Amino acid sequence: MRKDVVLITNNPCFQQLIEPPRLTFLHGTSLDVLTTARDAVHLGSELLTHPLYGNLRPSQQPFRSILLKNPQPPQREGGKFVFPAYLESISAIEDAVLLYAGYGSRLLAPESLTDAAREDCAFVDSELMRDSLTLYGLMRR
Repeated sequence: MRKDVVLITNNPCFQQLIEPPRLTFLHGTSLDVLTTARDAVHLGSELLTHPLYGNLRPSQQPFRSILLKNPQPPQREGGKFVFPAYLESISAIEDAVLLYAGYGSRLLAPESLTDAAREDCAFVDSELMRDSLTLYGLMRR
């Protein structure tokens, strides 16, 4: 298992599959997941999965899961510390946060669904993440 990878999610399916510190579970909306990932990216983490995977609108899917590579320590160059900045990660996560925030009250929240619909949405999210989780060693085939 890779120790430099973390899953940020609000999908309860992953609570049984992945243990902290590889899992950051949030009781909240998909926007909460995106803003938490955005904060981590601004501190030097790198996106390993695209924040808009699955081509589902924020009003269609209450769960969001994002794989991040933990920040690398700063490197010393010419007497200064240089922190890595992943511009593609910053751009992708900022665009996703803006898109989801724009949905406002139309953003689908997990608690707004019936138990059966919530389970279906959680299953879809977990299936969309399965290959990435396997690739980065957080889940077995």
